This record gives sequence, structure tokens and C-alpha cells, in this order.
Amino acid sequence: MKCPRCKTENGNRTICAKCGYYMYRADVMNRKQMTKGQQAVEDTKIVGKKVGKVLKVVWMIVVLIVTSFWLVAGMVWLVSMLGGG
Repeated sequence: MKCPRCKTENGNRTICAKCGYYMYRADVMNRKQMTKGQQAVEDTKIVGKKVGKVLKVVWMIVVLIVTSFWLVAGMVWLVSMLGGG
């Protein structure tokens, strides 16, 4: 990669060896092209992370519902055992 500031050729470096200019820009020209297999792996990772987050939320909701049910059932049983009617 050629430094835009001092025109020094730097190979694959992202910081110029001569002037220290940060040359990397997050655009398509600086990215390495991924194969379809690599893209599929990255897509799977992203989807897996999102599904994992959704499943955590669903699990918390289920735990709250079940816990609430048992607490209410326990209170009803306790009141009935104490003769509260």
C-alpha cells in the first residue's frame, strides 16, 4: 500500500513505516476478498450470535413464568392450609 502523505511504498502495512500515517480505510478497496465458504462461515457466526441472544431472552421469560406460577401456587396452598378460605 502506498502512503498518501509521503508516497512511500509499504507493502501490506496499514501504518506508514516512514511517516507513521495511518493508511487503512474501511472501504472495499482495502478488504481482502472472502471466498463463498468464508462468507458462509462468517454469516453462520453472526446468525448464531443473534439466535443465542434471542434464546437467552426466551429462557429468562420462561424461567420467570414458571417461577411465578410456583410462587402463586405455593401461596394458594399455604393460605388453604392455614384455613384462610
